[in-house]
Amino acid sequence: MPDVYGTILEAIGPHLGTRAEAVLQEGLKRLGKRPSELTPADGAHLLKGLVYRELQARMRPEEARRLVEGVLAQLEGQGARLAKLEEGLKRFGLYVDWPEVGRLRALVNRLRQAPDPGLLAEGEELLEALEERLEEALLRQAKDLAHLEEALERVRHLGGPKVRRLETLVETIQRAHKEGVFAPAEVERARNLALELRKFLESSAVKAHTLPEIVFETQETPPRAETPSSPPTDVFLTVEEASELEGELVVDLEALSQEASQRILALEVEEERRRLEELLSRYAPLVERATVSPLLAEVQALLDAGTPVGEKLKALEEAFQEAEKNLRAEKRARLIQLQEALRLLPLPEEAKLPLQRALGLAEETLEEGGYPDLLPLEEELRGLEAEARRRAEEAKRLLQEKEALVEELRAKGEAFRPLLEELQALPLEALPQRLPEVRARYAELLRAQGEEAALRAKLGEAARALEALKPEALALGLKEKVAEAEALLAQGSLPDLGALQTSLEEARAKARQEALLELGRLQALAERFRGFGGEGVLRAIAEEKGKPLPDPTPIARALEALKRRMEAKREELTTRLTAFFQTHARLEGFQSETNRRLRSLLPVLKSAQEKLPRLGPQGLLQVEKTLGQAEALLRELEREQEAAKAVLREIKGEDLEALLKVFDQERAQAVPSGPQVASLEADLAPLRLPGVEVLGYLGEALPLPREPLEALVQALDQLDKSLRQTRGPAAILLGEKALVLAPRQGRTLVALLEKTSLSAFLLELAS
Repeated sequence: MPDVYGTILEAIGPHLGTRAEAVLQEGLKRLGKRPSELTPADGAHLLKGLVYRELQARMRPEEARRLVEGVLAQLEGQGARLAKLEEGLKRFGLYVDWPEVGRLRALVNRLRQAPDPGLLAEGEELLEALEERLEEALLRQAKDLAHLEEALERVRHLGGPKVRRLETLVETIQRAHKEGVFAPAEVERARNLALELRKFLESSAVKAHTLPEIVFETQETPPRAETPSSPPTDVFLTVEEASELEGELVVDLEALSQEASQRILALEVEEERRRLEELLSRYAPLVERATVSPLLAEVQALLDAGTPVGEKLKALEEAFQEAEKNLRAEKRARLIQLQEALRLLPLPEEAKLPLQRALGLAEETLEEGGYPDLLPLEEELRGLEAEARRRAEEAKRLLQEKEALVEELRAKGEAFRPLLEELQALPLEALPQRLPEVRARYAELLRAQGEEAALRAKLGEAARALEALKPEALALGLKEKVAEAEALLAQGSLPDLGALQTSLEEARAKARQEALLELGRLQALAERFRGFGGEGVLRAIAEEKGKPLPDPTPIARALEALKRRMEAKREELTTRLTAFFQTHARLEGFQSETNRRLRSLLPVLKSAQEKLPRLGPQGLLQVEKTLGQAEALLRELEREQEAAKAVLREIKGEDLEALLKVFDQERAQAVPSGPQVASLEADLAPLRLPGVEVLGYLGEALPLPREPLEALVQALDQLDKSLRQTRGPAAILLGEKALVLAPRQGRTLVALLEKTSLSAFLLELAS
């Protein structure tokens, strides 16, 4: 194993000085290890975290990044790092519609051909982003799965092929989720099917004690004895028959009560909100496109108002798909333009080769489904175009300088003639190397001939020009060239300031290109922080790109601040989740509708608690939203429990004792024991559907007033006698509840249930 600690210290020591060891000691303390125990993975963790942040404070971000990449390459060869990328690509290869996967595939293909530390680092960052995105997707899938499992329990009693198909889909999603696989297609089909069945069930709840007969509009009606031109007619179906029917059915809301219609609309709005979230997650880079943003704003406004958007959501998805096609077409057209412009540049092929490779990688990324960032490539092309212009201008400048020096030497006399003839004989291609030598010899001749004043004038002019160039030259890393020019001036020789100016322009173009590359990398990171403060950073990046010489340093610092905020949010959510589960454990035995709603969120929150260390900004936002909903329900549950305790405290002890004795006597009289109990439970088991709160026989110890129930049964019996018919089940609607009294095996069955479960209960009772 390499000496990880020593390698890192040796690399960062010249840049951080005595601070280098302090930074590494802090990292060791966090890892809980000694220097000799550091592995290459530990070293990579330190380099990408503490060390990189410290280096950014001392040098430009792109320089810090190159230094970190170099040390990483020393710690772990490309082979091992590439193997990790290939393994990651194999895992994420299923998700072909994720642009990051397309870019990663293109990077791996290129790295298999030739090593490149920069592309390796980009691939590792992409892999990290994909890990975050998958964890966020699995968190959404856990929420979808909890919703589907609850919906399945509500509609399971309907039976039929649609319910069986829903059961199969839910089982498939459960298996995929256990294996850590995101299954969006299966989730989408299952949710559509669950919504359809839930709408059938909600529609049937408005009927009273008869089996429900509900109107559905169908796309294809059964054949009737009508002319071919006759319009489609309504088909009257029971919920049981509807569940057996293949194809999509649309509930006719006009045939339902306002209350039932509102419940169905609420289901539709909830599902449309979820679909919108999926669209925004999938097409995040396209939300600001001109063909998308107006329709997106309209859909969001309607859903915020609780209004179903219907076909507008489908239109929005089509707008996103069209925008994606247009974006790809724009990038492909621009790539062709860049390749043609590069081909026509009057530069040697070796100078154009790096950009040719980068354009090829961008084209491959586009073919694989990714979105290549063309701005750095455009900037690199502009740099090469400027290089071609500089070469032409440099040749022109050298020729003009030669001609001016020739004229000056002609006016000096015989002592300068040999130098004049030598200068005149110089070909154009030799001027860059030989002209500085000619200038130096000219200065010596001026000094030898006693023309000190002329020499001093030239030296002063050169010194002033150098002083004007010096600040920018030093900032762009041309310290050696500036020192060389100053040394020549100190020796009384004339420096080649034209060459220094050319070097300055080249350094300026290179610095801009490197800054744009770094800003592109930071932009990809900032995109992950959308909704978490990343929007402001993205705006700052756009402003910085418009400057002549962008500075990524403030952007990098802003992103580091967002990372610290993200870690603080992670710790906060860890604390809140722990407190939530502790509080819920105390209230778990308190049964109510609030607790039932809360139970559906528990699997999601448990999954979130497990995934919390691996989640990125978007995942943390999802957890915070779900946890906020659960905490509100938990507070409501606490209030309900306190209210129940208050009622119990109002009952005097002796009254409570007497009441319990009455219940004990009734139970002793009405409830069988031994095998009879098991038989009764088996008889009632099929009727214990979701939403059934009370179920038993009149005369048993039911949590309902006995005398009014007996009086109601007597009244129904008298009504039967007067009508001379045998009574079936009777249902009484009490707000959101329904009371059912039904003759069963010579006794009177009593059930109190939610109104939405009434139809299913009556169907089961009749079977």
